[in-house]
Amino acid sequence: MTEPADIVIIGFDLGHGETALASVHADRITQPEMLDLPGSRGRRHISAVLDHPSDGVLVGESAITARQGDPYLGFKSPDLGLPEVVTPLRLFVSRIVADVLDTAPPRPGQELRWVFGTPSGWPPETRTRYAQILGELCPGQVEIVSESRAALLYARDSGDVAGSAHRVTGSVLIVDNGASTQDYTYVSEHSGRPVDHGNIKLGAALLDKEICRRLVLRNPQRKLLEKIIAVSPAEARYLEYLCRRAKEEFFRTDQQQLAVNPKSRIGVMDIVEADDGEEVMVDIRLSYTDMQEVLDSPRAELGGLSWRDAFRQDLSTVIGNLPAPADLVLLTGGPSRMDFVRVIARELVDDPDRVALGKEPEFAIARGLALAGRTSVRTAGFRAEIAELLRGGAVEQIAREHLPELARALGTAVAGGVTERHVIPAFRRWRTREFVTLQDMAERVAAGVDAELRDPADPRLKQVVADWQNGIAPELEQLTRPLAERWRLPAHALELPEVTVTSSGEFDVRVDMGAATGIVENVARVVNVAIATVVATVLFGTGTALIATTGPFAVLVTFGFILWGLSVGKDEVMRRMRTADIPLWVRRAKSEASLASKLRGKAASTEAELARKMAEQFLTETGDTLVHDVSAAIAAQLTALADEAALEIS
Repeated sequence: MTEPADIVIIGFDLGHGETALASVHADRITQPEMLDLPGSRGRRHISAVLDHPSDGVLVGESAITARQGDPYLGFKSPDLGLPEVVTPLRLFVSRIVADVLDTAPPRPGQELRWVFGTPSGWPPETRTRYAQILGELCPGQVEIVSESRAALLYARDSGDVAGSAHRVTGSVLIVDNGASTQDYTYVSEHSGRPVDHGNIKLGAALLDKEICRRLVLRNPQRKLLEKIIAVSPAEARYLEYLCRRAKEEFFRTDQQQLAVNPKSRIGVMDIVEADDGEEVMVDIRLSYTDMQEVLDSPRAELGGLSWRDAFRQDLSTVIGNLPAPADLVLLTGGPSRMDFVRVIARELVDDPDRVALGKEPEFAIARGLALAGRTSVRTAGFRAEIAELLRGGAVEQIAREHLPELARALGTAVAGGVTERHVIPAFRRWRTREFVTLQDMAERVAAGVDAELRDPADPRLKQVVADWQNGIAPELEQLTRPLAERWRLPAHALELPEVTVTSSGEFDVRVDMGAATGIVENVARVVNVAIATVVATVLFGTGTALIATTGPFAVLVTFGFILWGLSVGKDEVMRRMRTADIPLWVRRAKSEASLASKLRGKAASTEAELARKMAEQFLTETGDTLVHDVSAAIAAQLTALADEAALEIS
């Protein structure tokens, strides 16, 4: 087993409103640890950066509490060509990276891998450009991961989300409650897509603004406070920051206790300052009643709806537009701590137990990104072993050893019933001279068989291939089982699934229909190439020629001797007869009923001979091609299984 190198993974959740970082070692099965960086509060940074004239680059709360200059806020955006996006991005990430290296410098020989998240809706070219920019700022490798994948890995592997691990393999609706945005991503079969909820303004920062508005109205120094806010953007930002802190403190407190104690007030108190030095004391402590009024206050940004009603409406719309009910509704982001968020989510789904919330939802994406990075490192080793296994030729050797079985089964499938379906009808048409020569008749038989095999509704070839693959699956599983065990995967994770053929002639297989279908297409191509030659050989080959079993044979030979002389041998007579226009009286020397009876009497032996020669043709002329094509298609299925199994590696 290829063990991961000494790599430290940094999950860097750079959010529109908040940022958090988590780290984990690639070679350890431990949970990611949150990084407590300088200037952060509660292991989180506000996504803010200020290039201070004397103090240098300030990030997070420091950029706000400096109360000077004009810090950048909310700069995470796919518009990476805009200076107002790229400039703060570079400043912010550079400062955070420097703090990480100062706080926990890597040991000699230790590598760093930085894993950043993006919304599922960002296009590939934007993700590539984002990675390029971040790669210039971070020492070590940079990886970009969809935040939806990070959330899934967090739910599955972190142990923070009770009962969610078994549901992650199904469909998941991820509800990411952010400070500035509300993002919904529906994940099914490991691919995520953003859900259009029609309202990108539903960030929890609107609650901060509403708290601030109400605070100003009830402050004894309202006029002075309004003046400070109007003339000093820095103080206005600081006041809103204090309201945010008060909100967070409130929702970290047991809501039931607050509800039964109406006089209890949770929050902060501080001072804001006018340019002339005059101060205003602000009391941002909130009672349970205060917060209910905040949540139910209509906001113009939300079309007159309150935050609580807007969230309910958005989530209801999203759930109603899903292609299928989600097996799990996963709440992430700090605002998910607000108890009513989970209450509303549970009210809107059929089964309240399908709603999951971690112990620290504000760190879900950061921890998930760290887990994604570790998974990437470990799956790279796993994929390398899979590739080595496939390159080693073991799969091809198994296919080659069992090729005669496939050839015999294909021959039997092609030849079975050919007398009744093709040979007798063709002889009847030759007898009436609808086919001028025996060669024309043989070509018609071959064409009829070929048309049958090309018919998508004809299941014979598919059934043969399905049975053959199912037969060799145990040997293939013996190859892959040790690899699955080494990577601590379920024992049958790399076992080819059973392939069946439906009544409509379609494959039914759990993974990679394309790979399974590719096997049949390749086999059918090889079969069709061989049909004309093999059918002609069996119809006219010496000794066992199909035509030798028919009534007119003696008459045909006698007629040939009359045409070409007694010196011509029997085989040569038959060769010439293939292209001769034989008179009707010769063709009708025996009755049609007698002809059909003799053909049916010899059908079993004739079809067995056709099957044997077809199998020989496959092996001698197309065996190598068949082995290569079948092995490649099986390898494609194993690769698809490996891709699925890689999701189980943590």
